[in-house]
Amino acid sequence: MKKVFITLLVLASNILLNAQDTVKVKTNLTPEQQAETAYNMALEMMGKKQYSAAIDNFTQALSLNPGFVLALVNRGFAEYESKKNTDAIHDFSQANVLKPSADGYFGEAECFYTMNKRDSATQYLTKAVALDNKYAKAFYLRAQIKFEAKDYKEAIDDYDKAIAAKPDYAYAYNDRGSAKKQNGDATGAIADYEKAVQNDNKMFFAYNNLGSAKRDKGDNTGAIEAYNKAIALKADYYLALNNRGSAKLNKGEIAGAINDFEAALEIKKDYVLAMNNMASAYIKKKDFKSAVDWCTKALFIDENAAACYINRGIAKQMLKDEEGACADWKQATTLGMALGKSYSGGLCD
Repeated sequence: MKKVFITLLVLASNILLNAQDTVKVKTNLTPEQQAETAYNMALEMMGKKQYSAAIDNFTQALSLNPGFVLALVNRGFAEYESKKNTDAIHDFSQANVLKPSADGYFGEAECFYTMNKRDSATQYLTKAVALDNKYAKAFYLRAQIKFEAKDYKEAIDDYDKAIAAKPDYAYAYNDRGSAKKQNGDATGAIADYEKAVQNDNKMFFAYNNLGSAKRDKGDNTGAIEAYNKAIALKADYYLALNNRGSAKLNKGEIAGAINDFEAALEIKKDYVLAMNNMASAYIKKKDFKSAVDWCTKALFIDENAAACYINRGIAKQMLKDEEGACADWKQATTLGMALGKSYSGGLCD
């Protein structure tokens, strides 16, 4: 019995030694291989949006391999997502010194854009597309900067390039549509909004934009259909509810319009535009006292809401309060709304 017991102990000892040997093999990785392991773990953390853990793993990879450019670039993106723009710019810049890349330049551009340094952002976006003329995101962001500067023609040109590089780029179609709308091309805007929702049928704001473009062209029925889709995707979308109410009001559907304005105001109680539109609906309903009340509520929130002075003036005139009407229209004129002068001319002079 003793011999058997000793044999088992020896066997157990051999098993333990073999297990230890296996662990030792794992530690025989080169620093570069260990850096790759840490890098891959960091990418996994990025995918889970665990940016702090990703930064730690990228840092470990770089401590093992200081010239690991991809780790520098991706740590920059993790830092950008963590709102550490200064750290991110440092990493992108260092990576671009070691090996310039479109990703590195784009990363710097995103940081500068977030910091409201549009000129610097544009500079690095131009470097990015010079290295990669199919870099759709870089063309898109440069177009956004031009759009914000109201340079709609140039913005459209960059949106074109973004779409050429990525034909299913729903955001670029939507925003190019908005640039076309601002540039006076309503038909082109509608076509782009339709392409946006074809490529992403969950893009609720593109349906809203499509509805507004159709409403501007007098297609209120088509507008309501588009707004319906926006609201179906986002039930608390007060912008689309207000806009659908306006389209219904244009069609003479006063009760439906009021319901939509009320729904918008349930979601956003200080929504001045919906209050003014409510006043417009009550004017059409010939309930002028309610119209005055809604305008007064709106002006209590925003005393510079010129359109509310116009509507309240109309309602006051219908209530035989010509002095009050003239005062409101003159205030609208003072606030820069030419329509105020049109209403007050003759009656108030």
